[in-house]
Amino acid sequence: MFGFFEKKYDNPALMARVNETQTRWFAFLDKLETRIAEMCNAAIPELKAVFEQDTDPYKRAHGHMLLGLQGQLSQMRNKVNQVREEQIVGTIDAGEAAIPSITSNAGRQYHDLLHTFRMACLNRHYIFEEKLHAAFLRLKEAAGEQDLEAAYQEQLAAFEKIKDEFNCQQCGGNISIPKMFFIATYVSCPFCQTQNTFMPSTEAQMVLHNARGLAEQRTAHLRKVAEGQPKNPELQQQYLRAMFDEWNKIVPDMAAENEKFYERLLKDIAIGHY
Repeated sequence: MFGFFEKKYDNPALMARVNETQTRWFAFLDKLETRIAEMCNAAIPELKAVFEQDTDPYKRAHGHMLLGLQGQLSQMRNKVNQVREEQIVGTIDAGEAAIPSITSNAGRQYHDLLHTFRMACLNRHYIFEEKLHAAFLRLKEAAGEQDLEAAYQEQLAAFEKIKDEFNCQQCGGNISIPKMFFIATYVSCPFCQTQNTFMPSTEAQMVLHNARGLAEQRTAHLRKVAEGQPKNPELQQQYLRAMFDEWNKIVPDMAAENEKFYERLLKDIAIGHY
C-alpha cells in the first residue's frame, strides 16, 4: 500500500542505453544535416548552369540532374527512418518490456525516462525533416520559377499570326485553323474536304506540357492559404477547384480528363480527413 513495501528497482543498463542511443541519434542527424547542406551548396550553382544552358524545351538534362539529387535526399530520409525504427523504437520497446508496471513508483520513474527519451528523439527527428524539406525546396527552386504565363501568352499571339496561313496539301485552298491545338490534329479543307494534318510548333506543344504548372502559378495564393491550414479540407477543395478551372481554360480539350482527375483528388482529401 502507498508503495511502502515495493521492492526497489534499479536498471542502470537501461539508463545507459537510453543516454547513449540519444547521443548517437543526435550526432547521426547532425552529420546528415551537414552533408545535406554541403550537397545543396555544391549542387545549386551547377543546377542553375545546366538549366540555363539546356536548349531542350523540356529541360530534361536539368530534370535528370534534379531527380538524381532528390534521390540522394530520399535515400537519407529512408536511412533515418530505418535507424529510428531500429534504435529509437527498439530501445523504447525493449525498455518497456523490462521495467515494472507504470502503476508502481519504480515503473513510473522509468516510464517517465522512456517518455522523455521518446519525445527528445522525435523532436530532433522533426527538426531534421524540416531541414530536409527545405533542402528539397532549395534544389527545386534553384533555377528559379519559369514564367509560364509569359510563354503561354507568347504562343497565343503566335497562333493568331499563323491561324489563317495554313493551306490544303491537296488543292492549295486556304484553311483557317479554328482554335489553338497542342498536338497533331486533322483539319478538313472547306473546298475539297481533304483531311490535312496540322502540326503545332514545339513551343505550342509545350503549352500542354506546362498547363498544370501554369494553372498552379495562377492559383499559388490559394495554395499557400490551404497549405497554411492543412487540417481544413474546404480550403484544399477551394484551391483544387480554382486550379482545375484555370487548367481547363488553358487546355479546354483536356477538361473531361482533368475533371476525372479532380474527382479522384477530392476522394483522396475526403479519405485523408475521415
